[in-house]
Amino acid sequence: MVANDNAGALTPRGVLGFIASRLAPTGGGPLLPIRRTVDTMEDTDLQALMARLELLITRVEQLKSQNGLLLAQEKTWREERAHLIEKNEIARRKVESMISRLKALEQDS
Repeated sequence: MVANDNAGALTPRGVLGFIASRLAPTGGGPLLPIRRTVDTMEDTDLQALMARLELLITRVEQLKSQNGLLLAQEKTWREERAHLIEKNEIARRKVESMISRLKALEQDS
């Protein structure tokens, strides 16, 4: 007997479970026209679901790409901000130094 040791740790997948829960067409029988209509409806539903899944996958990929671009822009802006803060600190020190020298000159006069 083969047992699946990690059966409890598997991730449930709703879409695949939904698709797998559909009955397989058996064909034949007295309800054939009704069954074909149901099968056609199920095929249409399945095709609509697959189309929506494809759109969703495409949108997720677009969002991933957009997120990557935004993260790169954020990194650039953070680096630029750090550089500007550094330049601002240097300018502040220079201004303080000039003020100190002007005060010293004023006291000497």
